[in-house]
Amino acid sequence: MSWETVAHQRRKAERKVLFRMWHLILIILGVAITICRHTIEISPHKIEYGYAGMIYPYISALLAIPARWIPAPHSASEFFFGLILFATLFWFVYQLQVSIRKKTMFTLALKMLIYAVVIPAGGYVFYLTSWGLNYLREPLSHSLNMDDPSDLSPWDYEKLATDMLTLVGISHKQGRHAADKADLEQMDIAVDRSLRKLTQGTFPFQPPPRTKVLFMNECLNVFGISGVFSPVFMEPHVNSDLLPWERPYIMAHEKAHFLGFASETDANLLAYLACLSAESDMLRYSAALHLLISLGQHLPREKLGMIKERLPADAREDISARYDRIRRNETRYSLTVRLGRRVNDTYLKLNSQKLGVNSYQAALPHLAAWWKKEGLIRPLP
Repeated sequence: MSWETVAHQRRKAERKVLFRMWHLILIILGVAITICRHTIEISPHKIEYGYAGMIYPYISALLAIPARWIPAPHSASEFFFGLILFATLFWFVYQLQVSIRKKTMFTLALKMLIYAVVIPAGGYVFYLTSWGLNYLREPLSHSLNMDDPSDLSPWDYEKLATDMLTLVGISHKQGRHAADKADLEQMDIAVDRSLRKLTQGTFPFQPPPRTKVLFMNECLNVFGISGVFSPVFMEPHVNSDLLPWERPYIMAHEKAHFLGFASETDANLLAYLACLSAESDMLRYSAALHLLISLGQHLPREKLGMIKERLPADAREDISARYDRIRRNETRYSLTVRLGRRVNDTYLKLNSQKLGVNSYQAALPHLAAWWKKEGLIRPLP
């Protein structure tokens, strides 16, 4: 056999190793689903009652098995991604050594390029089919037949703020005490109970997995994140540095994502409704204070200042402590916090959330309209 024949067979074998059939399948699927996602208009009604109502509950129940198996507060998602990162680094170092020894650096570069296309393509297919399509479902405000919030007057927001002030006054003593004494599991039970009551028991088979915290929790502070939901194992996470009174509302928000409400507006709205309708003073206090803080965008500064002055002293201390925590992280990690907001804004806009990071605040007008119409919180239909 000639040297040219051997070299030709060797190059052919390398091509087979570099590019396999599953690479091509994932790339085609990734390209096809991306084109369909951004060019074909899918009916929100079909997503609501087809995917979110009939398919997603089975997917979430299956994917949540590892999260239920690994006990709280340990995160299955963090363990999984950590393992993937370690395996990737080990593989790269090994391949680099082999390439240097065999002088095949070009082959390694080509292989890395292929994986740089294949892995994101496969990841996007998994993300969109397992959870991401929930971004296209009907808005929660539409499902609840809420009034148009554009008809609200400044007085309506002032009335909501006054009611929240009253609620804080009623619940602050027991709510603060309960939050200070409760651990994540106790808060989880209270949040799940309220969500179950609000949605009339329509959990997808089981309640959400227990809320987890990350071993690398400082990463959340670096990017200014209060909580994060992992669709890989359907795990809600909260920043462990949150003040005790902040946690219930944030936990309800992340658990709303598990229930299929991908939109940040819907998740915030459901979290408000769940906490305000809860039997727990801890949950009501958490939601009421978050609402009072958010209402600053809808009330004159003088009026908001007058309302805050009427807050109990310990509630004012809680708000100040929250501002101090946020200010400390923004000062320490100013660059990465801004970067995190820009990345999140881009991510939300790519997922049909036209308001980007402002989607979080968009829940408040809907809640104000609901509060004006109902005057109380009722179970979801």
